[in-house]
Amino acid sequence: MNTDPAEAAEALASVLMQENDALRRLDLPAAVALVSAKQAAVNELQGAPPYTMTPRMAALAQRLHTLAADNHGLLERAIRVQAQVIQVVASACRPPPGTLCYGRSGTPAAAPASAVALSTRA
Repeated sequence: MNTDPAEAAEALASVLMQENDALRRLDLPAAVALVSAKQAAVNELQGAPPYTMTPRMAALAQRLHTLAADNHGLLERAIRVQAQVIQVVASACRPPPGTLCYGRSGTPAAAPASAVALSTRA
């Protein structure tokens, strides 16, 4: 484990910058791939020994605060975009209004729900 709090803060800042860049591009697989690195960097910082608030540490704390705020907003945006994609896909799966289906007796019947499968792999 890293014993220098400043190095631990720099490592977390680096991961947050990478994740924020991926989220700005809406490259969600790249952002997800950074989750374990971000958690490890957070754990490293939390496990660092107590430190004196030097000007360098104050600047790092401000930088982390800004990066974390940006990360929060970008994650919320990604969630909204994903929700919109899901809504579009779900809407496309519904039969068009007024679609008539006929039962065995030849009389109109409710349209059956159709099965849909999605894959996240290309």
